Amino acid sequence: MEERFIEWTANSITSKTNFNMRMYLNTKERIIRYEEDVEKESRKNNKLCKCCYYIKDAYGFSAMTTSYCGICKESILNGSSCTNRVCDKCAESHKLCSRCGGKMEE
Repeated sequence: MEERFIEWTANSITSKTNFNMRMYLNTKERIIRYEEDVEKESRKNNKLCKCCYYIKDAYGFSAMTTSYCGICKESILNGSSCTNRVCDKCAESHKLCSRCGGKMEE
């Protein structure tokens, strides 16, 4: 496999540098929000751990997708291809994040 040649110019360098700075600032803001847990009630109502709520981007393509709870095997209807690992009922009873299945923080 071979990539096509793309000339790297002063504009390319500036653009990439600015993109990297925005990514750094966005990541820094997410970490601050994670540490402060500024939206704790909303996060807990959505049954999400701090990492899934503040850090991870839940990207998926738009397609109603069925997954299955890793505990009770109940089907879970998701609004995109980014699916949950645990149903809300099991997430609540086992104190787990519905998205990743990890332990919930208090």
